This record gives sequence, structure tokens and C-alpha cells, in this order.
Amino acid sequence: MVRFISCPYGPNITTILSYLPVPPEHQPDAYLNLVPVSGTRYGWSTDGLVSGALGALNYVRLYSIACWCVWTVQPSPLETHVTIDGQAVRFFFNNPASTTVYKVRPWENPDSADNWMSVTTYDKAFILEGRSVNVEFEITGGTVSNLSARVKWARWL
Repeated sequence: MVRFISCPYGPNITTILSYLPVPPEHQPDAYLNLVPVSGTRYGWSTDGLVSGALGALNYVRLYSIACWCVWTVQPSPLETHVTIDGQAVRFFFNNPASTTVYKVRPWENPDSADNWMSVTTYDKAFILEGRSVNVEFEITGGTVSNLSARVKWARWL
């Protein structure tokens, strides 16, 4: 997004500054906190439940994504699905430990088109952004009593 300000006096610092991009507005964390059904995708939410799902939003920047689950029978894998401008990206962690927080990291998996999630802190910048963005979480198999996630994000309004 770009701001344009008309200036009748020709180019000056005001008109030059007016062409700088407007930063996105930080939004309250989107989160998820529910009892999942294996193989079902759950969207990022304003209230942690399916009822507050945000769905695909326009002009979004993602800063961080983390998810975790509490299980009695281990699921595999724990997945995060991010769709940006129609391009689906899958982040996963096989055999997740119960209550361990897994963070989405922009690492490529040499064995497939998918990306990994990690428990370690990633020391490089993480930004995913697009004109249309959707975030979903999923577990497969096992018995999971709780699936939780948190997304830090901003939006151009």
C-alpha cells in the first residue's frame, strides 16, 4: 500500500515521504484452543474457537506462528497450512511431543515440497505476507485432547 499526497508546490520532502510504503497495523494475536478431530483443518481465530475463524484475509503480514498439542496417544504429524495468494505451503513436525511448542520456520525440506517446524528458536527474520493469506492447523492420528496455536500478524487496512 502506498500513500499519495498531492502537493501544488512541486516535489519537496512532503511529496517524497508520501511515496514511502505505509506499514501494516499490528493486530491482536490470532489463536486456536480446542479439542480437534483428526484430519480436520482448523483456521486461525479471534476467539480460539471455530466460531471466530478469520479465514482468508487480504493484505496480511505474518511475523510468527507456533502450535502445540496435548495428547494421550501420539499423533503424527502436527501440521500448519499457510495459503498465500493461492499458493499452499505445508509446515509439519512428525511425532510431536505432548505440550511442546513447535514454531514455523522458513526452512526447505530437501525430501519433499513441504517445510519443517522446529522447537528451536530461529535467529533469522521471519515474514510471510501476501494479498490473500490464510492459516490452518491440523493433527493426524492419535488421541489429542487439545490443539493450540498462536499467530502474530499485521494487516494493511
